[in-house]
Amino acid sequence: MTEPAQTQNMAVFCDFENIALGVRDAKYDKFDIKRVIEHLLLKGSIIVKKAYCDWERYKEYKQPMHEASFELIDIPHVRQSGKNSADIRSCMSTPLCSSAAIRISHPWSPSCVRTTRR
Repeated sequence: MTEPAQTQNMAVFCDFENIALGVRDAKYDKFDIKRVIEHLLLKGSIIVKKAYCDWERYKEYKQPMHEASFELIDIPHVRQSGKNSADIRSCMSTPLCSSAAIRISHPWSPSCVRTTRR
């Protein structure tokens, strides 16, 4: 008798400001979060989806992210050097998750998706 395959549970933490800037800099027509989610669902179940961004600055992305069932965490933009609050908060959320954690921070690089297993 074979054992049933275990489904991998994942949490997705998205530094969306970096994605929006990457889409603009790469001159992509748009960023389709649905394609990212479809790819991740091949790996298992997504139980948490959070996106960190100054949503007032990137209003055009709010609806598609909301429709993809992301919790939109508003991080107002503050001029400073180094890592911004979205980077810090998305990284701080990762260890709190008992599932595999996926952190998405750039739209163009395969290295942008980091997986942490607990």
